[in-house]
This record gives sequence, C-alpha cells and structure tokens, in this order.
Amino acid sequence: MHKLVVTSFLSLVTLNLLAQSNNHAEEHIKSEAIIKVSKKKKNYKFFSGNAPVTMADGTTKPIADVKLGEHVKTCKNGKSTTTQVKQIDVYNEPNFSLTAFYLRPADTNHESSNHQIVPALLLEATPHHMVQTKKGKKRMSRLSKRDILYHYEPSTGLVSSWKIGAVKQNARTVSKAYNLATEDGTYLVDNVMVANN
Repeated sequence: MHKLVVTSFLSLVTLNLLAQSNNHAEEHIKSEAIIKVSKKKKNYKFFSGNAPVTMADGTTKPIADVKLGEHVKTCKNGKSTTTQVKQIDVYNEPNFSLTAFYLRPADTNHESSNHQIVPALLLEATPHHMVQTKKGKKRMSRLSKRDILYHYEPSTGLVSSWKIGAVKQNARTVSKAYNLATEDGTYLVDNVMVANN
C-alpha cells in the first residue's frame, strides 16, 4: 500500500513537470510569434526605422524603438485615443522601395487673403501598406487626390482631414524596416492614421 502511494505521488509530480515544460514551450512560441522577422518576398507593408510613431503621451519615437505592450495614439470617431502594440514585424534587407506621399490640409481655402501656408506632411511607406481614409482602409498605392486621410495635431488634440498632394514612387530603399499591429488595428505615423493590414 505504501509503495502504491509513493508511485502515485511520483507519477503526479512527473505529469506536473511535463505540463509545466509544455506551458513554457508554448509561451516561448507565442513570444517568438509576436516579434517576428518577416521572410515574405512580396506585398511588404512597412515603414523605415525612423518613422515617428505617436505615443500615448503625445511624444513621438522612431518605430524601431517602440516596444511590445506600449500604448500608442490613434484616432476613432474624429477623436484621439490610445491602443496597445500587440505585434512588431521586422524586415531585414527588404526587397521593396518606399513610396513618398505628400499630404496637405483638405480644408485649405486658397481664396482667403490671410491664410497661413501650412507645410506639407511627408508619409513614407510601401505601396501595399494600408491607411485609414474617410471611406475606410485603403492601400497607399490606390490613393488618389480625392482621398481624405486623418492627421492628429498634438498641440490642440484635434483630428483634421488631409489629402494627397503629390506621390513619388520608389523614393528610397532601407536596410531594415518595421510595422506594428495594435489592438485597435490602427496607429499614427508622423501623426497620420495608418492601419495594421
């Protein structure tokens, strides 16, 4: 009887250790999946490592420095809000060029004699990357001068509408590139609302 109890106890300890090692292996696999180095050769969706991401507190940091779990700003229903970074994609030596999109305010009234000149915003990404437009998510390669994008103004906290002014295909290449996935599905790059996918 004593031998049976000891054997049963040892069997339970062994099963418990096996379960713990399996759980640890699963956690390792999940963490590896969250920060991944992409090997895909087409339909790249990324920004250069120095693309400024707007953090929850309104400051910016290069996308290469953003960490998992950090909170970043985004926009919802015309107002700024925050969301959490749940995945970071890293592209080493991506075989795709960035396209440069120059944006300008959508509500600029050129007939006004006292209007201020607002400098254009530059947004660089791959043509396959999605942005949030007034009519929904759209690939950057399909944007036209009629599309309206959203821009967060840190000094006022307001969200304004901006439109495409000019596009420069194959603007430059980079040796390392990044993309984020957030809980909300969107985030701000150079205070312009972009989408995960």
